[in-house]
Amino acid sequence: MPKDLAADRRRHEDAAPLHEEIPYWGWLRDRRTCLTVGGELVSLASMETYESSGRPGEYLDYVLERWVRLLSAAGSRTRVYLYLLRRPATDFPSAVASQGPRAELARVALEGRRRFLEPRLQTLDVVVAWSRDARLKQRRETASALERAKQVFGPSSSVSSWALAEIEREAREMADAVDAAAGLVGDLTPLEILEPERASHVLSELVNAPGRSRGQRFGGGPPLGWALALSEIEAERSHLSVDGSAVSLHSLLSPPSEARANQLEDVLRLPSRTLELSWEWAPYSGDRARKRLRRAQRHFWQKRYSAVSQMTGGGGMVDAAAATEADRIAAAGTELENDGVAYGDLSLCLALHGADEEETERSLGELHRIFGQVDAKLIRERYYQLGAYFARLPGQPRPRQLRKVFVSAGAAGALAPLFGPSRGHPHSKHLDAPAMAVLETTARTAYHYDLFGGSDVGHTLILGSTGSGKSFLLNFLLVNALRYNPRVAVLDLGGSYRWLTKLVRGGYLALSPEDSGTALNPFGLEPGERSFRFLSGWVAHLLGIGGYHPDGADSSEIRACVEDLFRRAPRDRRMGALAASLPVRMRPALDRWHGTGPWAPIFDTAEDSLQVADWQVVDLAGAAQYDDLATASMQYVLERLSAQIEDESERDRLKILVVDEAWKFLRDPEIAGYLLEACKTWRKRNAALILATQSAVDVSEGSNAQALLESMPTKMFLPNPSMDEERYQRVFALAPSETDLIRKLQPKRELYLRRPEEAETLQVRVDSKSYWLFTSSPADAAKRERAITELGLEGALEALARGERQ
Repeated sequence: MPKDLAADRRRHEDAAPLHEEIPYWGWLRDRRTCLTVGGELVSLASMETYESSGRPGEYLDYVLERWVRLLSAAGSRTRVYLYLLRRPATDFPSAVASQGPRAELARVALEGRRRFLEPRLQTLDVVVAWSRDARLKQRRETASALERAKQVFGPSSSVSSWALAEIEREAREMADAVDAAAGLVGDLTPLEILEPERASHVLSELVNAPGRSRGQRFGGGPPLGWALALSEIEAERSHLSVDGSAVSLHSLLSPPSEARANQLEDVLRLPSRTLELSWEWAPYSGDRARKRLRRAQRHFWQKRYSAVSQMTGGGGMVDAAAATEADRIAAAGTELENDGVAYGDLSLCLALHGADEEETERSLGELHRIFGQVDAKLIRERYYQLGAYFARLPGQPRPRQLRKVFVSAGAAGALAPLFGPSRGHPHSKHLDAPAMAVLETTARTAYHYDLFGGSDVGHTLILGSTGSGKSFLLNFLLVNALRYNPRVAVLDLGGSYRWLTKLVRGGYLALSPEDSGTALNPFGLEPGERSFRFLSGWVAHLLGIGGYHPDGADSSEIRACVEDLFRRAPRDRRMGALAASLPVRMRPALDRWHGTGPWAPIFDTAEDSLQVADWQVVDLAGAAQYDDLATASMQYVLERLSAQIEDESERDRLKILVVDEAWKFLRDPEIAGYLLEACKTWRKRNAALILATQSAVDVSEGSNAQALLESMPTKMFLPNPSMDEERYQRVFALAPSETDLIRKLQPKRELYLRRPEEAETLQVRVDSKSYWLFTSSPADAAKRERAITELGLEGALEALARGERQ
């Protein structure tokens, strides 16, 4: 016989069928419980982890306490499992955008974002499983004489019918216990019982190569173990080979010396893109746990003195370590008796996947650091690889699990994957469309950023020091928002949006006294009650700037003069004509706005440079140093933009108003009041207000400050190393842990998102091509403009990303 054939034959004879290692028989009629070959009942549920980013330690402790109660109430017949499954992310929003001149930019940005994120991100799914011993053998042995007679003398199917009835009765009891457990922790970590098809796919992920069952249909009928046997598994000396891919297994040998909530949070940041963390809790009965603790306590109590000292009755030196350990075990006994905290066996196994052994070993150093810093010990499985691999499965016979450590429910819960990053809102309920943008969490998972945060209020406050990346972030968000074909308006103080406006063929108005071509004519508004009311208040504001403060009677006269002005021809409706019609006592206060006044070239004209486009930017940088000009212009611009937002014909269209460098505008009480009113009413108009500023001082002072903050549920904090932490905690109701996190964020890379029911640290990382799309640096903008002129948008971004246009 040829050598190759003989070797293949020996390997075939040494191999065993995979289904023999899989304990599952089939799903019961309740469509939530699986029966194993050994008589165990198994149920699975998906779990939403608690969002831990920025949360104070007491919040995490509260979650852990709930789970300790769940684990302590499980009972000695039940084992509880948690599985953390990390897989490469594949489900990204499609690069579908609106039509028109902005469609190409939106398509390029969305497609580039997808290509950049696909090889970087992964998904994190946590599944909870319960395994309960149905005790069928014990039930049959303790059956009554009548029940035994029915089994012996009844029809041939009576034995199986009796067994089925017992199984279903036990399954109902288990379902009640699982539902009670889910209710205990459901408000913090919601659980959803999995139906047979989804649960079978989870079991397949534990048995086979990741993704091996994709597209597979499991009927759920017996024998389920045969249907789940899909992969070829071979044991090498240092790793397993599952369908040709390497899997290294690492089991817990000793638990941490101290327990705290979310103790293994850094496992989520391991370099390995594919891994499974398997966690099993098998509680002891009270008597069994008590006996084990007393036996251990007796051992260490006797160990305090040497054997010679005990025989001679002399007072030898005390072994302090043994005495301390005896005291710790005594405290554990008190915890068991008085606090009701259960004790039992914990098994924890981490499986790292890779294309080859070298890839799995890239995470070993970080893995040992994570467990070493909490004083826990891991062992890399070698001879016990197959045993450890299959012992992870829920419902396996108890003797199959050899890697067990005796701990309390609290210590076990501290190592459980109960905490994780937020997923955001993949689908915007308010817009009935995909989320606006995909950002990264620190665990390299996708965060789907919905402007409205799952509700119908999209008002957002962005705070960050100079150079922290506010303009870059806003450019990124606005370009991603183009997928909705929104109406966008930006009030700026620095020209950060000039190139982007040119790219989308939007309107750009740079207000500057030095620019003779800039003109604003508020009297060019359409006649009507709204225009008359605004212009009357606006003129009164100008009079106040000039030193004349109108009273009640003056307001009526101003209103009459405004209405009279609109009876003239449109070309005659200008500031000079209004001033001439006002009472003589008021005219001097308006001198700067008409005739030979400094602002007459801007306001005393029949022309108007502000043509509100679908994408409109108003740059007030040139007027910022003149408070009177800036506030007068700002009020008129806001009125024009507000009229567009409140247009009934565009009620269903998304509208976004960005106020960058808002500190300048919020100083004016009237403008601050206007923005507050917008926050209260624009929700009904499908509009969102985004304010960006530098410091908490900018939004915490003034009569409208508190109301404005309360109207903006979304807050984005960018890095601010010199922040006043006490002010931030007071103004934004932040915890000390959150302000410390904000202070340590990476500039131009990270931000802290805070919503009433959500908090997450996010990363705004982009590829080199997208960087050239969003950067607002003047030098970069000049290079980009030249390249686009020569090569077009797509070609310019490609060339700049390759460094060819410097």
